[in-house]
Order: sequence, then C-alpha cells, then structure tokens
Amino acid sequence: MDGDVRFDNHFTHYNRAGIGVGTDYTFWKKRMKVGVSYHFLNYHDLEDQLFDNRHRIKGFVSIAPKFGNWKIGWRMMVQTTFRDERRGEYKFNPKTYLRNRLSVVWSIPQTSLKLHLSEEFWWRLYKPDENIVDQFRSVIGLQYDINKHHSLDFYLRSDNEIQVKNPENVFYMGITYSFSGSLDFRSMKLGAREDSF
Repeated sequence: MDGDVRFDNHFTHYNRAGIGVGTDYTFWKKRMKVGVSYHFLNYHDLEDQLFDNRHRIKGFVSIAPKFGNWKIGWRMMVQTTFRDERRGEYKFNPKTYLRNRLSVVWSIPQTSLKLHLSEEFWWRLYKPDENIVDQFRSVIGLQYDINKHHSLDFYLRSDNEIQVKNPENVFYMGITYSFSGSLDFRSMKLGAREDSF
C-alpha cells in the first residue's frame, strides 16, 4: 500500500493526491519481480478550479541483478488511467502507456546510504496512429536506511514532455518515507501495541 500528496507553484497549490494497493511476486533469487496495482488519484485543475478523480491500473515486470555494491535494474510497466466522463469529455479515455525505466543504485560502503539514478520514458499506446514516446523522467536521489524496515529517500526529479503541443518541463524536490514489513495479527492483542514486524 502506498500514497502521496503533491504540490506545485512553489508549494502553494495542491496538485494531486493518490492512494494505491498492489501485490507482487519475487523470484529467481530475488532478482526478478512481477506485480499489479490499483491507484485512486485526485487531481486539482488550476485553470478550471475543478477536482478530477481518476483510476489507474498497473502491471509490471522487473529485473535487478547485483554486482557487489551496485544494482542495475530494468522495469517494464503497462499503465492504464481511467478518467471520470461526468467531469468532462475526453478525446482518449482510458489512456494507456508502456513505461520503461533503467536504474542504477550504489550502496555506499560502510554506511546506510544508497545513491540512485534512473531514466524512464513513456511510450503512448492509446493513440494508434501516433505511438510515440512523449515523456521522459530523470531522477537522482539519496536513500537513508534508518533500520531494516524504515527508510527515507531525498530526491530530485525532472519530468520532460516531448513531441507534443505545449510541452511541460517540471522539476520536483521530494522526500519519501518507506516502510517494509508485515503485521502478524496472531500476536496482536486488543488495546496493546504488539505488532510483529
């Protein structure tokens, strides 16, 4: 399960919030992963001052072999987004993309820090006569592993549209908190915090 809230215009305008749930399966000595997820998204249109709800379904496969302190990853994802037709007419609904991302992670020796870089592109599939790449995303970040289950990631991100009318180029700064683990409900007692992670 994951969620995020985004602001733009120098943190003065609510842009988007989302919550998602998914499942995945890891195999081949934890090098490969397949998964699916669903995300509910709420956008705020600054021009029309309207809130727009969207539903997004994703399916992916990834591979990430390790070489010492380095990990090189590749992920291919199919993403389909459904918009609410009651809010307006959309020329294309749903919109489907094939997303490919290449990433490199360096675990800095004798520290709890990981430096990561990635480059991703969106290949448009919803417009049969114009199946083009129309967006790139570049990310650089530093992840700090607080302990086995908790981490913080400080990152810079650049989203750049290409081959479209009025392309947008957006720069982000962000912090992500991540938790990984599982709850053992058999060990929980009413009124007591006995979560087993």
